[in-house]
Amino acid sequence: MIFGSKSDSGQAEQIEKLEKQKRIMRSALEFYADVKNWEEGHKYRDDDNATIFTDGSESGATVDKGSKAYRALKACDAS
Repeated sequence: MIFGSKSDSGQAEQIEKLEKQKRIMRSALEFYADVKNWEEGHKYRDDDNATIFTDGSESGATVDKGSKAYRALKACDAS
């Protein structure tokens, strides 16, 4: 193996891309795994960093309707 070759650069870029995808997916999974996001009347921050208050009859995950998962998948497809 020769360090600094073109293939090493490509591998580093691929690793960086996969690590970014992992962070995006992990963030979405953490939201859905957090029990408080399934409790009624909870506030949370959406992907645009806006604070969302649920009205007490629905949970943050219910109001989200899979938006975080959808955005994570789209971001990974785009990269």
